[in-house]
Order: sequence, then C-alpha cells, then structure tokens
Amino acid sequence: MLRYLLPFVLLIAFSLVSLSCADTGVVQTGSVEVEWAEDAIDVFEAAETFSVLTSEIVPPENLPELDKDQMAFNDKVNEFIIEAMQAEPVCLTYVDAETAAENPPDLWAANGLARSAEGGWIYECVGGWWWGYWGWYWDSCAYWRPTYVEWDVGSLLIPVGPPPAADEDPKLIFAGLAQSVVGTPPMPDEKIEAAVKLIFEQWPDKRTCTP
Repeated sequence: MLRYLLPFVLLIAFSLVSLSCADTGVVQTGSVEVEWAEDAIDVFEAAETFSVLTSEIVPPENLPELDKDQMAFNDKVNEFIIEAMQAEPVCLTYVDAETAAENPPDLWAANGLARSAEGGWIYECVGGWWWGYWGWYWDSCAYWRPTYVEWDVGSLLIPVGPPPAADEDPKLIFAGLAQSVVGTPPMPDEKIEAAVKLIFEQWPDKRTCTP
C-alpha cells in the first residue's frame, strides 16, 4: 500500500519545501486560496468516498527529509479534513486509512504544515514641537519613523487527488492553501479548523448531504 501512495507522499513533501522558500507576502488578516482542475470535474462528480494520509500508513523513514519548520500528515488537521469532507458541500463517505487497501477510496486528501519568517517595514507617526507663525506648537504626527519588523507565517496545505496508478504520477485535482501570522488570535486549532472549512466550501461539485 505504501508503494501505491508514495508518489502522493513525495508530492506533498516537495510542495512543503517549495512553500517554505516562497515569498508569500501574507497579510496579518490571513488568506485562503483554492485551485482545482476544471478538466477533472467528472472525477469530482463521480467520487463517493475519500480517505486521508496518516503518519501510521506513511512511516517517517519513507518520507523525504523535512526540516523543523515543516510537518506532514498532522492528526488534528486530518480530523478537521474528515469532518469538512463529510459535511456539505462535499458530502463524501469516509474510508478509514487502515482499511483503504481492501476498500480503496475514490480520493485521497493530505495535509502539510510549514512555518516561515517574513519581514517588512512599518511606519509610525511620531509627534514633535514645531516653530510656526504663532510660536511653538505641537504636531501629533511631525514625521514618520520606519521600523523593520519580522513575523512568523504559518501555512496549511491541503492537496486532494485520486489514487495514482502504479506507473503514473499523482494528479492533484484540488488544493487549498491557508496562511496566517502565527501568534495572532484566535487560538491555533480554531484558526486551522476555520481555514479547512473555508477551503472545502470552495469544492467545485457542491452537494446536499442526505441522512
């Protein structure tokens, strides 16, 4: 089963490395971006089941080396993905990853987390006294003072694709990227859960779940 999924594993690892090297220009309010393959709409429409890659079925020794600021197959994020893909508008049936070899799902989802440092200049208004026609007066914004600041950006990557055949490269048909400044409210779990929901709200084949 691992050989069957390894191309998918390599793809998410490569994406994490690329993400950590990218200059994303994230704003503090955060961002969510989604892309999907328009030529794969029939795959979306035909899909009925899904599973998620976990660290249990992808042992660390089989992963390309990730640095301390990168993580793949986070269990908590997987819980959020499972919840979102079972809810509207995706409405797929979850297949436990441990039984996926006997009951192959139509789609696989994965997650990757990365953290990178970014920086930029901010300008603060500084007050000062000025001599004018009527004498000295106070200006609350006499000049602008530049200050260079750095912040950490957390990135969440969620790729989704059908199981690749043994002689084929994996094909991603859906990918979501959420980014936000680390250390800003709300709490990390709440921020990640909200980001996962926002990503899957943009699923192209919107369905109404039946009981």
